[in-house]
Amino acid sequence: MSPGTAGCCARSRPPAGRFKPLRGRRAIMYGWRGRIGLLVPSINTTMETEFWRIAPEGVSVHTARISGGRHGTPEELRSMENASKAAARDVAMVEPDVVAYGCTSGSFFEGPEWNARICEQLTEITRAPTVTTAGAMAACLLAGGHRKVDVVTPYVELTNERLKQFLRAHGIEVSRLGTFDMLDMFDHAKIQSEEIYQKVKETSGADTEAVFVACTQLRALEVIDLLERDLGKPVYSAVQATAWQAYAEMGVDPRITDCGSLLRKLSEPGALRPRAKRLRRSA
Repeated sequence: MSPGTAGCCARSRPPAGRFKPLRGRRAIMYGWRGRIGLLVPSINTTMETEFWRIAPEGVSVHTARISGGRHGTPEELRSMENASKAAARDVAMVEPDVVAYGCTSGSFFEGPEWNARICEQLTEITRAPTVTTAGAMAACLLAGGHRKVDVVTPYVELTNERLKQFLRAHGIEVSRLGTFDMLDMFDHAKIQSEEIYQKVKETSGADTEAVFVACTQLRALEVIDLLERDLGKPVYSAVQATAWQAYAEMGVDPRITDCGSLLRKLSEPGALRPRAKRLRRSA
């Protein structure tokens, strides 16, 4: 076994002494610390990978895919609301402690009320608290006290305008918006991290308080620390913000130190909520 493989396996084990293969002893499942039910668009190749990359010891990620949404048209984004219900029924089978709806545009496009309705519907199906990427975007910016921000997206003009409207409804103004202007959501994952780094630096202005990188298909996680160091301000990504809110809901400190200041803040006193209880299923 290679050192890399050994490290990966060791990371998934319960603490020493917790697991002993004795006759009659109940086996400990993966996710003994918490299970995340992750819902992603069927063409998304980034979010699931990054969620597993940062998953701390004892936390498992269980993914279901939402059909549609490749081109991010208004019709496709609206249809994902119904498609997400089928995905939620599948992921509910693993009894997640929190559900994350991992599509930024798919949760902000029709405004805050639409986002809230998605949360309510998925919570009703899964019996677990639900967070959305759009909700996490607004929550992390408000938690940081940011009222004027710059944003980087891969979206086309209409979707960018809807994003601005969503943030404005939460009292947050977008000063500058840099975009890769790409319609095909599968191609968003082909944008290299180095390109994202450059786009953020080009977009960020001296008069804004933070930068948000929207879209869970963009590979921004690996350059967030570098950007915060070079820009001297908080930089958030869609995946990072969703993970931050999911861990807060579970009451789990992930002790992640290399993916930006937002996740590091979960280790601060009072940052975590009491662990949310799963709702009881009706008979």
